[in-house]
Amino acid sequence: MSDKKLSRNKKYELKQEAAGLKKVTLWVPKEAVPDFQSMSQYCVENKDCSPFMVRCASTGRMRKAV
Repeated sequence: MSDKKLSRNKKYELKQEAAGLKKVTLWVPKEAVPDFQSMSQYCVENKDCSPFMVRCASTGRMRKAV
């Protein structure tokens, strides 16, 4: 496919895929959006890390999520 036929968004997505990233769509509670965004950004920047714990909002305790 020629570069001239690709939209800016498609070029961006191809660049991200080339960097080893995958686009996903998730439904999360509104109040958890900032946490998901910061966690995913951290995982992008630190590819040897993966999330496996969550904090309970009501008790503050950590729980295994995976």
